[in-house]
Amino acid sequence: MNRQTILIILAFGAIYFIWGTTYLAIVIGLETIPPFAMAALRFITASILLLGYSFIQKEAFPSFKALVKNAVIGITVLAGGQGLLIWSEQHIASGYASVLVATLPVWFVILDRANWSFYFRNAYILTGIALGLIGIGILFGEKIMQSSTNDTSMQIIASTLVIIGAICWVAGTLYNRSHPAKGSMHRNLGLQLFFGFVSCSIISLVSGEPIESLFENASSDSLYATLYLAIAGSIIAYIAYTWLLNILPSAIVGTYAYVNPLVAVFLGWLLANEEITQQQTIGMVIVLISAVLINLNRNRTIKT
Repeated sequence: MNRQTILIILAFGAIYFIWGTTYLAIVIGLETIPPFAMAALRFITASILLLGYSFIQKEAFPSFKALVKNAVIGITVLAGGQGLLIWSEQHIASGYASVLVATLPVWFVILDRANWSFYFRNAYILTGIALGLIGIGILFGEKIMQSSTNDTSMQIIASTLVIIGAICWVAGTLYNRSHPAKGSMHRNLGLQLFFGFVSCSIISLVSGEPIESLFENASSDSLYATLYLAIAGSIIAYIAYTWLLNILPSAIVGTYAYVNPLVAVFLGWLLANEEITQQQTIGMVIVLISAVLINLNRNRTIKT
């Protein structure tokens, strides 16, 4: 087995397992840290490490255009995609949230107008979109059919925000693909994380999260979970993901979208006593099948 093969296996292990475990890490962090404060702490920790590395490498200061592009991605992908997910996990199970995020391939097809001519002539992709929407309907349907309690209403709101967060992630990713900022991956990611930190800090302050005594009230478990999210989730797995995209078809790398939920659901059941109902299981299976179908031939013609 050569060196590159080993690196590919390790990189897939990172995006399969690490990103799958982040959903449970969020639950642990939320035990004593407010959601957007936790997101801000996660982002600034990773940002300092990446920008510090960029400084050691003596990279030039980014242009104004690069700053603006990275700010757009930081706000949409990180504050929108990750921030809303973290907030929502206060009210819904981590495994359930991970399956809602697994609808990413559906939103990629719907929002990626440059490739509509290919997508909407592909029977696999059209079937995948239809199944994905049916799966979402089943997952939401159980919540809507339940008694109209305040807790159930918050679960519906949280589920909706996870979907909105997934759409934000896709919109920001497509923007990044068509308007890439100049500079190294490390510097650009560090800047995106910094702007994600600024955005989540503002939201945390405006929403009145109790951040004045953040470190006094935060447990060591929550702080370790946030550190894990910063280093493992925002640096190691993301760099592995970007590297894989440079050497393998996107459809193969995109398989993380339906492996992560399997990891998250299992860990949520094993370690957080999260229960999955029969209807939720059916919805989850349909969503995962839709992700597989959409990714089958996506590497054939992708315009940038």
